[in-house]
Amino acid sequence: MGKHTESLLFRFTLSFALFALVALFMGGIITYVQQNRIFKAQKEDSLQSVASYLSKRLASEGEEYVYFQQYFINHFEDMQIPVDFSYSDELNSKIKFETLFNAEYAGKKLGIDVAFNDMSEKVKEAFAIWKYEKYLLMFEEAKEDFGIIYAYSVLPTAKDDSLEIFYITDGIREKRESDGFFYLGAQVEHPLIEHRCMWEAWKTGKKATGYDIYNNNYGKTYAYYTPLVINGQKTCVIGVEVEIANVNKAILNNSLRQMAYVGGTLILLVIALLFYIYKRYIAKLEHIKANVKAYTQNKDPSFADNIGREATGDDEISVLALQVSSMILELENYMKSLLETAKELRDTQQKADAMNELAMKDALTGIRNKTSYDQEVKKLEWKMGGDENLQFAIAMIDLNYLKRLNDTFGHDKGNIAIKKLCYIVCHIFEHSPVFRIGGDEFVVILLGEDFERRDTLCSIFNSKLEEIKENTDLEPWEKVSASIGIAVYDKSIDSNVDNVFKRADKEMYQRKKEMKANRTI
Repeated sequence: MGKHTESLLFRFTLSFALFALVALFMGGIITYVQQNRIFKAQKEDSLQSVASYLSKRLASEGEEYVYFQQYFINHFEDMQIPVDFSYSDELNSKIKFETLFNAEYAGKKLGIDVAFNDMSEKVKEAFAIWKYEKYLLMFEEAKEDFGIIYAYSVLPTAKDDSLEIFYITDGIREKRESDGFFYLGAQVEHPLIEHRCMWEAWKTGKKATGYDIYNNNYGKTYAYYTPLVINGQKTCVIGVEVEIANVNKAILNNSLRQMAYVGGTLILLVIALLFYIYKRYIAKLEHIKANVKAYTQNKDPSFADNIGREATGDDEISVLALQVSSMILELENYMKSLLETAKELRDTQQKADAMNELAMKDALTGIRNKTSYDQEVKKLEWKMGGDENLQFAIAMIDLNYLKRLNDTFGHDKGNIAIKKLCYIVCHIFEHSPVFRIGGDEFVVILLGEDFERRDTLCSIFNSKLEEIKENTDLEPWEKVSASIGIAVYDKSIDSNVDNVFKRADKEMYQRKKEMKANRTI
């Protein structure tokens, strides 16, 4: 490889490497920005889904949730709930409430026969404890299932010109210092400027637009809010939070991963491009140089032909190759043109033969069609004029009940019946040409052995259809029924094939009338 070639490769490599680095850097920035936007939108959608899910779960409780919240707000300080309660404890709390309720109000139902406020304090407290455990477990379950870090329900309140929230269901299990039971009813100030979305959800009674960003015990989080509305009344606000650090980490990881993929792809593309430049241009120059030297020494036209093959474009290398081998290429192109013309003629003939063959075939069954039958009739009539010993018969076969099959089961099942009948006809009259001349009509021209055995073959055909009729394992469209009529050519009365065809058609319709009353689908 010469000095000039090495210089070209070096400059190409340097240029492509610089381009790859710039493209990778810009692509990384664009990817990060897009991923940041997409991930934040996805997280917002995810938080909305979780909040809506919890809202629907609580709303399905109906008035029972309202009873619980009213009692909880007024008696949370007196409620004793173990900090480490579990699903089994919640079940026990439910059983305890139902036992107490049934003991006092046997055969009655809460909210229907017994108003909540009319119940004894003991039953009310058991009801509230059971419901609190149930709702908190519901929130904790959602936290685990949906990958959020915090889920809760709060009641926003305005107190002494300050904006506060009262925690109904708090996802943080803390002990009360006084007795070690669950710390309930925390109240925290939530200024409007820092908690815009939460107050928006409460004041409007609709899902918040966007989410609040907090710095709390869980770190920096996105928080989304939706109101809980029961019987048209706002009861509380449901909040769910996800850690921003996890979102940003996922965005960064995705961006770096995509940059790695893009970087690897760019490196492969640069290598491939350099290889292409060498093979497409530099190697071509070397090849032309070697062939010019060999042609000069040997005067062998094959070397000029090798040079001509390098002219693959409008670049300077191709022009150089054309100038060196123009006379030889002119002759070679002429010969090539003749060969291509001959090939096109062969291809055209093959296509014409294929189209002619397709024109003679029935598209559904693959056997010969009406056009093919008409041509066969012309051949027979030509023989009728000169062959005194000509013997043939025509069998006309018609599929019964095709319209009923199509109307009842669909045209695809009707097509199955047609193809099955075609298969039977072709295998019974295997030595004679079979034609489909209509939707449900087949014609067989019986010659030679099939002509001699025509009556036997007709009996076999009818027996086969009877066998199919008695087969209870077949679907209705598989139980093909058909009528057959056979007419023999008589030179004393038949001046053309159509006369024979009409007699066969008449025989077929007579057979159809005989069968009509004996077959139902």
